[in-house]
Amino acid sequence: MTTARTRLDAMIADLERNPRVELLEATVAPPTPPSEIEHAVRLADGRLPAGVEAFYREVGAVRLRWRHTVPELRHGDLSDQGLVHLLPLGEVFGDWRGVTWHSPEDQEYRRVRPFDMFVPEACAALLPPLDSVHYHYFGEELYDTGYSFDAYLDRLLASRGYWYWPQTLCRELQDSTEVTAFRRAMPVLFADYDDALFQPAPH
Repeated sequence: MTTARTRLDAMIADLERNPRVELLEATVAPPTPPSEIEHAVRLADGRLPAGVEAFYREVGAVRLRWRHTVPELRHGDLSDQGLVHLLPLGEVFGDWRGVTWHSPEDQEYRRVRPFDMFVPEACAALLPPLDSVHYHYFGEELYDTGYSFDAYLDRLLASRGYWYWPQTLCRELQDSTEVTAFRRAMPVLFADYDDALFQPAPH
């Protein structure tokens, strides 16, 4: 069975070889120490969502940044890039006061646990005790993708973290500018693009 670390390394190598992409940053941190995993389990009330512990036993965190170089696709802004920021497990289950919530009366997003902070204003998040990954635009939107942590990782690797790609998994966001741009650019940038991966989960 191919490990998460092996798959991440293969994705990075693919980006390095791709003539349509300039790789700017690629860092994969060493595995998470067992003591940190045990601490996260306690913070998560004794249970991590399915797939989370196995991943963090192989990988501590991930930072990835690239931009494409295809002239006809370029907008000259931030949308011409891919970004992945998988946080250390201790941060995922740490204190998000001031980010996802701000006061004891502010409970709507208090359970949100960001784990892929691909941009400062939005993330992919866990919402214990649920096992499905959510897309969260801080303070404004929260959508359940219906996909497990492992299924999200499969799609993250296939997307290479293209700009706002998690929106493709949200039924409510299929007509967004970001989703439209994703579906236009990905087949040009990556020969193995499979649009079937980037659809809302079946009910």
